[in-house]
This record gives sequence, C-alpha cells and structure tokens, in this order.
Amino acid sequence: MRARVNIILEESILAKIDAIAGEKPKRAAIIEKALLEYIAREEKKAPKNVDTEVKDKKARPKAK
Repeated sequence: MRARVNIILEESILAKIDAIAGEKPKRAAIIEKALLEYIAREEKKAPKNVDTEVKDKKARPKAK
C-alpha cells in the first residue's frame, strides 16, 4: 500500500531528480527507488541481533 507524504528538499536536489525522471509523474518513482537502494545498503551494514529476534519470537503468542 502506498502513502502520500510531503518532504522538503533542496531545489538543486529536486532539479537533479527531475532531470533524471524526465516527467513529473516519474519523480516519485525515482525517489522511491533511491530510498529502497539506501535502505538495502543500511540493512546490509547493520548486523542483526539474533538474541533479540529469538526473544521477540518467544514473546509473541502462537497463531492457531
């Protein structure tokens, strides 16, 4: 599901996005792709805490 958000960007950044996108309807797609790539990089950098994940799974009630 998509959500509408408002963000504030430097005009120079917006101009570069628009130059890449070509058309304004593609602006959101460019921003979304950039954010997904950034998130993927950050997730690879952050080591997962296995102990926390195990505790979280034990704390959750089992679905019947």
